[in-house]
Amino acid sequence: MRWITTWPHRRRSAVLLLLAFWAGGLVSARIDGLALMDVPYGRMLADGVPLPVEGTQTDIIIPDGADTGHVLGFATEGAYPPFNFVDATGALRGIEIDIIHAVCADLLVRCEIRAVAWDALLPGLARGEHEAVAASIRLPEGDTVSGPVRYTQPYLSHAIAFAARKDSNVPAAGTAAPPVGVVADTRPAAWLAAHRPDMQMRPYPSARALYAGLITGEVTLIVDDAVRLDRWLNDASGSCCRMTGGPHFDDMALGRGVGFVVAAENEALAASLDAALSRLRAAGRIDEITDRYLPFPLAPGEDS
Repeated sequence: MRWITTWPHRRRSAVLLLLAFWAGGLVSARIDGLALMDVPYGRMLADGVPLPVEGTQTDIIIPDGADTGHVLGFATEGAYPPFNFVDATGALRGIEIDIIHAVCADLLVRCEIRAVAWDALLPGLARGEHEAVAASIRLPEGDTVSGPVRYTQPYLSHAIAFAARKDSNVPAAGTAAPPVGVVADTRPAAWLAAHRPDMQMRPYPSARALYAGLITGEVTLIVDDAVRLDRWLNDASGSCCRMTGGPHFDDMALGRGVGFVVAAENEALAASLDAALSRLRAAGRIDEITDRYLPFPLAPGEDS
């Protein structure tokens, strides 16, 4: 594979210069531009909740029959459950970690996953400290190249879902009376406008305010990012409520999803990752992985 032998040795000073002006926009590239709720992810962590661990966490992947002459380096944040996190034992876990394992096995390549600080992901990519980033970074619309980076096809989609109080009479999302609570100026709000223009939206400034509105009865139904809702409903603070509709998908309203990020000039690696993701998705492996962490699929191509 050409990218294995050529890319690690290239100098990227021009990329570093571009990165200094561009990297600030990465902060808003998360799912919906908002961090998930600050609660333990109880569904997966029977062995404990994620703990902040100082220093670099590393996961070495050596598939049977792998080419051991080169180590393909991935970087993740390790602090964004259920997608990537460090568990109580200090091990890297999460949907994206498992997807990386599956990709490396498909490509028969020895891989290393390192957890680094969020603001060091792209600078490290430019300096050649790792070759790909998997950190729930939203794919842009249109071109696969943006500034100094190149994006692969999505490995996960964005989804929204509805929730109501358990003691309410709201049977399903489509039969509830308005208003519907939603965080203002977000992808879920865009989905509502596109798919349920008959529903009156009641905007909230944050997810915490939105969920408080449901708890207190200010609204009888809310819509939000499906993963964030699932995390909240599995926390003690969300025991009042239940998911009533979803997940729903729509690339136009919710975006293309999240994918790997590589350096713009590393087209060959992006092509190899794309090919592996296509094979894994066709074989149902992405669904198998998300099923370990979530009660609904997030593989690209799901129906809305």
